Amino acid sequence: MKNVAKLIIVSVFVLLAAFAFSCGLADPGSSSAQLSAASPTPPGAANSNVKPSDPPANGPAAPGTGEVPSQVLGQSIKKKFVLSQDSLSEYGDSPFDHETHALKNYSPDGKSVIACIECHHTDQPKSALKPPLLTSERDVTLTLETWKTSKQKVSECRACHFQDGDVPDDKEMPTAVYTDGGKKTVKDLNNELAYHINCNTCHDAAFKLRPELKGRPGFATSKDCATCHVVNK
Repeated sequence: MKNVAKLIIVSVFVLLAAFAFSCGLADPGSSSAQLSAASPTPPGAANSNVKPSDPPANGPAAPGTGEVPSQVLGQSIKKKFVLSQDSLSEYGDSPFDHETHALKNYSPDGKSVIACIECHHTDQPKSALKPPLLTSERDVTLTLETWKTSKQKVSECRACHFQDGDVPDDKEMPTAVYTDGGKKTVKDLNNELAYHINCNTCHDAAFKLRPELKGRPGFATSKDCATCHVVNK
């Protein structure tokens, strides 16, 4: 009987000790609980708000679209410009959406993104220039990818194509030879003409390939001046 009583007492003591130990682990103030709280966040938990379908900020376009995710446009790239500011023309400023033209499928056929050098034509090696282009300011062709890794500033149009009567003393207005009716004439590639060559040529080509664009708000051809311009008063 004595042995049985001792066995019962020992068993009860073991059970009480085990209970006390388990309570200690659950105590938020215990060292074991603090160690658990200090452990690293499980992988993926920090990005739990990112859906698997969301494209990375600088990642590839959705398959088949060719378009670049708009998230790449940050503080360093302007999303919108106002062209032809301070123009002496009867037509005034013209808003320009850089984000859509630089990142979306805005080629004339609507199937690809317009290359940066279509507008920033000086940002390519001299060996890549085609007449009448003469000026090269970059050893590597400007693309979105090369821009991300380069510290070189991208020149704005008015760095070379000045407004009439506003040419800096140490600069010259670029010129180009035009043939009209068999007669060659030299024209100043001022701010106005440079924009019109780029914008109108591309928009007219797009309209020829996709006539339905004429009904899109904001789209214009070379004959629709007032669609783009805010007429000077």
